[in-house]
Amino acid sequence: MNVSDSELIRLSMTKNNFKEVGNPKDAYICIFNTCSIRDHAEKRALGRIATVKGKKKDKFIVAAGCMAQRLGEELIERAGVDIVIGPYQVPNIGDLLCNFFSNESNRLYISQDKSDFAERLPYEFINTKSDDPWHKWVTITHGCENFCAYCIVPLTRGKLISFNSHRIIEFIKGLTESGVIEITLLGQNVNQYGKDSGDISFYKLLEKISSIERLAKINFLTSHPMDFTEDIIHVINDSNNISRSIHLPIQSGSDNILKSMNRKYTLAHYYSIIEKIDNTLPDYAISTDFIVGFPGETKDDFNKTLEVVNNIKFDEAFMFAFSPRAWTPADLLQDSVVENEKQSRLEELIDLQRKISLEKLKRRLNKQEMVIADKISKRSNLEVSGKTFLNHPVVFMGDNNDIGKERIIEVDEVRGSTLFGKKIS
Repeated sequence: MNVSDSELIRLSMTKNNFKEVGNPKDAYICIFNTCSIRDHAEKRALGRIATVKGKKKDKFIVAAGCMAQRLGEELIERAGVDIVIGPYQVPNIGDLLCNFFSNESNRLYISQDKSDFAERLPYEFINTKSDDPWHKWVTITHGCENFCAYCIVPLTRGKLISFNSHRIIEFIKGLTESGVIEITLLGQNVNQYGKDSGDISFYKLLEKISSIERLAKINFLTSHPMDFTEDIIHVINDSNNISRSIHLPIQSGSDNILKSMNRKYTLAHYYSIIEKIDNTLPDYAISTDFIVGFPGETKDDFNKTLEVVNNIKFDEAFMFAFSPRAWTPADLLQDSVVENEKQSRLEELIDLQRKISLEKLKRRLNKQEMVIADKISKRSNLEVSGKTFLNHPVVFMGDNNDIGKERIIEVDEVRGSTLFGKKIS
């Protein structure tokens, strides 16, 4: 979502006649689009701000995004930031800077009033140049109201806002007319689309989008198990352009921990979703998220997480040790798992998942896969890399003529976490 917001920042700056430079040292205005999901992300952002600010005092520093929303005036007073702009107003950043340079004194834009919420689907965006002109990120919702105990997103990005379905569809049609063949639908919880506005449900929106001509591949992030319905699975099965790669964060294999996390589903419910996917989709990939060492997690709770990984066999997992975030309910809980134990559990989980991921990749050997290549391979100018329809990374012989095009490859090797193959067509 920050990649998408950064594209909107670039559009807003360009519209207001600011010139982008290739190196931060050549810039007068330095914009940091920040994240607050983990403490480490904030520390990195603050470190980079300090580095840029320290080298040249004449730099004009803009802090944007979630960390800007959370820390607000503190960034001006303690980090030397010139202007702070939260997620609601980030797409209007060029206008805000123009106003400031025209002698407006306001340096803090962190309102979460809906009247200050900026456009996320501007028609000017359709024809803007990008590094990947065949692919676009399309935000369909903003914010979240689930209040998972560890998550700061509802506080930094605000309440759920679903964008008008007709506007989304017309926007995507415009994208395909400009040459886009792949899109990724974005939302903190895409499954809740329309629940705040009375618009159509997510599966109906997905169905309508899948019927748009020239779309070769549709991805969506992120799903919440609480709202992942069987209708979504059937729409995926009935459409030949919706990726069979499903990201469904489980976070823990223990019902006790899921309850403490306020995830609003049980392990049995999660298993029932996997069973429905397995019974409906002939071929799919499933990825997930885990938080290890959440307050109160016992060794037995952690072993249940390992059991889930062994049972479901995820293609990929994003795994983190719990770190408390200020303002969240989990920050008030006693962090009962010591750091050494958290790290030990995390390493054990990562080791198990890596073995399973390798097993899942090996199952793709000798299969033909649709790929949209996205770049020249780092290891050779004679190879290109991309992702399969199941979003597995793949490398094959090719050149710039393959970039952004549909290709069929046959997988003949697995190296590390990457598939290798030969181009069939």
